[in-house]
Amino acid sequence: MYFVVLVLLYCIISMVTYPIKYLLIQLPEGAIRLAVEIDGSEDEETIAKIKDIDPVMVFIGISDNLSQLHASRRIFEIFKAQDITVPAIHHYKTTASDSSELALELGTKVGSLLTDGNGDGILIEQVGDTNFSVEFLRNTGFSLLQGCRMRNTKTEFVSCPSCGRTLFDLQETTAEITEATGHLPGVTVAVMGCIVNGPGEMADADFGYVGTLPGKVDLYYGKEVVRKSIPNEEAVDSLVDLIKSYGMWKDKEEEEVEEEVAVAA
Repeated sequence: MYFVVLVLLYCIISMVTYPIKYLLIQLPEGAIRLAVEIDGSEDEETIAKIKDIDPVMVFIGISDNLSQLHASRRIFEIFKAQDITVPAIHHYKTTASDSSELALELGTKVGSLLTDGNGDGILIEQVGDTNFSVEFLRNTGFSLLQGCRMRNTKTEFVSCPSCGRTLFDLQETTAEITEATGHLPGVTVAVMGCIVNGPGEMADADFGYVGTLPGKVDLYYGKEVVRKSIPNEEAVDSLVDLIKSYGMWKDKEEEEVEEEVAVAA
């Protein structure tokens, strides 16, 4: 039986395929850490040997001829039975060329596993003619982790689905608010089209943006109205000022610098 092995040589990562019996003896010369990849076709006895190898992490890259969900759940059941606590990263290979299609794939095939506590992260690999940028894949991966409540890296938005009572262009307004405030991890902003259901649906948000009259918006802090009847054209700037007044604001430049330092570290 073979595992795909990532051998970490200081800052260089090389991928080598080794029979598992060799890995149980010693690491390849010069290697200081290793990561193991399994594809779901291994038997329980083979997967159990991961505990003896003691890798820094396990990549789960399910074979194309197996069900992503069923094979992954089987692996995690074996991990639980064998008391294997090594961090597990979903190695998802995609041929999707449309961003919406990719989002649906990740949500159904990986997100459902992560929300159940099966896995610690995701690695997205493009296969074939796909050509997403590294930045897009990075943001998509972090968005998935945030949606699964695993890591908060940006503002959380709550929005109503829109109906006949909506008093502004919900999509356009939400995009504008996202552009202005989307860099604030730990902050939740609710965008609600009307006063009827909005306050109840956004009860857990830090800040609320609610249509109250044609052309007018009320702003909330928690469940309390703090600014009333603000003209639509001024409401986004007023929301930014409100977030600042409660000490929850960071400039975009400051956030980017902190992120770069974190990555470099």
